[in-house]
Amino acid sequence: MKPSKMPVKVESNLFKNAIDKRAITRLAAALGKSWPDFRQDEFVAAGLTGLADLELKARIGHLIQTMTHFLPPDYPEALDIVHRAGSHWTAGDPNNSFDGFAAWPLIDWVGTHGVDHPEISLASLRHLTSLFSAEFAIRPYLLQHTDLTLTELHTWVDDDDHHVRRLISEGTRPRLPWGKQLPMFMKDPQPVLELLDKLKDDDSEYVRRSVANNLNDIAKDHPDLVADLSGNWLEGASVQRERLVKHGLRTLIKKGHGGALAALGYEVDPKVKVSFSVSSDRVVMGEQLSFVAEIKSTGKDVQKLVVDFAVHFRKANGSLSAKVFKWKVLHLEPGQSLELKKKHRFVSRSVRKLYAGEHEVEVLVAGIGFGKCGFLVLEVGTKAS
Repeated sequence: MKPSKMPVKVESNLFKNAIDKRAITRLAAALGKSWPDFRQDEFVAAGLTGLADLELKARIGHLIQTMTHFLPPDYPEALDIVHRAGSHWTAGDPNNSFDGFAAWPLIDWVGTHGVDHPEISLASLRHLTSLFSAEFAIRPYLLQHTDLTLTELHTWVDDDDHHVRRLISEGTRPRLPWGKQLPMFMKDPQPVLELLDKLKDDDSEYVRRSVANNLNDIAKDHPDLVADLSGNWLEGASVQRERLVKHGLRTLIKKGHGGALAALGYEVDPKVKVSFSVSSDRVVMGEQLSFVAEIKSTGKDVQKLVVDFAVHFRKANGSLSAKVFKWKVLHLEPGQSLELKKKHRFVSRSVRKLYAGEHEVEVLVAGIGFGKCGFLVLEVGTKAS
């Protein structure tokens, strides 16, 4: 399973529990087939020592250290064993989306120990990436051997394996979640854009989705550049490329960035009148709040409108922080009025804890607020009425 496909609603303990005895045993078996002198039973025992107290990233680091202890001290010799272990890898349960995590330590061992040997290490990352993803492991090479790594990535754009092609776009994301940031690309994304340009019409949706995510990363530091580039990419674009660009502009669209809206043909200055209301002034945690927006066109022309909603969540310190959610794209004729209904469930997420107290919900048209309603989120066991 690839990190970018991780379901954010899943609790974090499910992530860390993917690195368990079964995962360590699979890792040991692959290394044992690659190197008959590898002490599999001792490795499993050492890997399990203290594992229960560790979170996911710490578990990965612990197994990388354990691998280093049981592999030869000479890096090229050890890398050869790790490289061949990829060829002996046993696929996990196809019905268990977390089974791919077992290969994560194998791949990140190369990212941790191989930076002084970039040529042979990059070749191994290319070989191993299909087991899980080398998007984290390749980042030290981009940071310390930027030109060499970029040159290598340009030779991968025509690789037959879509996992390798995806590694190009996912590994160069300036703000990859869970990964080291790439400040040089946050400052100047042009080297990354040159790679993305070669991948924007890739045959694989898996690769194109990664290109879109990279664009979305770049847009956080260079919104105008990405909006202009998207306009160019949309000229004579296929349906697949249109979908890529739309996904890559998602953050800018939610923020109401004029250039991004215009690139996708949306109204930048919406001429509308909005009535907005919520079904109740309170909601119990775990339950849904309903709200309704009536949007009426006051313009003289047809308008293509992006309608979103923002929940202003209460933080631990009592302040509010807005999270924007997609709602609807409308085509409104002059004078036309449409009613939109929505329900939103209020629960804690692994990425955001829900606090009781005052909250707000707001309707946005082209990123502009057109109505806001306050309500209370109540603890479970409290009556909403």
